[in-house]
Amino acid sequence: MFEVRNLSVSIEGVLKLNDINLKVKPGELHVIMGPNGSGKTTLAMSLMGHPRYKIVNGDIILNGENIKELPMYERTRKGLFMSFQHPVEIDSLRYLTFLLEVLKKNGKNPDIDWIKRVFEKMGLSEEFLNRNVNAGFSGGEKKRAELAQMLLLSPKYAILDEPDTGVDVDSMKFIAGAINEALSRGTGIVLITHYARILNEIGKGFYVHILAGGEIKAEGGPELAEKIEKQGFGE
Repeated sequence: MFEVRNLSVSIEGVLKLNDINLKVKPGELHVIMGPNGSGKTTLAMSLMGHPRYKIVNGDIILNGENIKELPMYERTRKGLFMSFQHPVEIDSLRYLTFLLEVLKKNGKNPDIDWIKRVFEKMGLSEEFLNRNVNAGFSGGEKKRAELAQMLLLSPKYAILDEPDTGVDVDSMKFIAGAINEALSRGTGIVLITHYARILNEIGKGFYVHILAGGEIKAEGGPELAEKIEKQGFGE
């Protein structure tokens, strides 16, 4: 299980998250929704161990181990993955070289043909692997490449920070397909999003948590996401 217990987080002395609790089992999808500035990305970065985000209180438990003091790369090796809201470009590193090294570091078989097949599954040709990381990629292509990494790594748990923001309809379908495949493999997923539209592509078996002002204000199932889609976060 991936569990967040009474987590409070500050940035430069300002409290940004207060007493967050979350339990994610293998194969479960938990959706974090909330308005801009509610703390969604702060939660994602804190769970991954970004040094800018200071844990004031609480614990982050991954399969029985408290990982809140571990650096980001150690959390990754223990089975935690994150896709970023704004994937960065690395102009001096070919994507295929990057993926081969990441897979090797995480104990996976760096099979080039397999990498090509996964990229093709995400609608990305072999040509993308020969480019530098995310260089010249559209917003949707960057997000699809991030989800391809998730499929290649098969993490125990994944945190997806707004993978549906700024993408077209075709990219949305590829992204939703990757999420469904990861869930079917047993990956537990925390999906951060503003909108319910991606959830229509995923199915009905998920949990929704509304984050506002750094606190969980409401929890429920798909019906809560539908209510937010119709009424917004102010109701």
